[in-house]
Amino acid sequence: MATISRQEADRRARERWAIWRLLLSDMNISWSDLDHMDDDDIAEANAALDIHIKQQNKQNKK
Repeated sequence: MATISRQEADRRARERWAIWRLLLSDMNISWSDLDHMDDDDIAEANAALDIHIKQQNKQNKK
């Protein structure tokens, strides 16, 4: 059972969204991968994911 409230869990997830977004994406990034990444690496990976999503959306519109 969780020891933090739903509200606290929500706050933490929003605070760490850059990390959760990568874990939940189809990029196959693991906790171990993230453990070796600094904030700049995480920002770059999120930017790459944004680019990838935009490219996929363009392909789907064709």
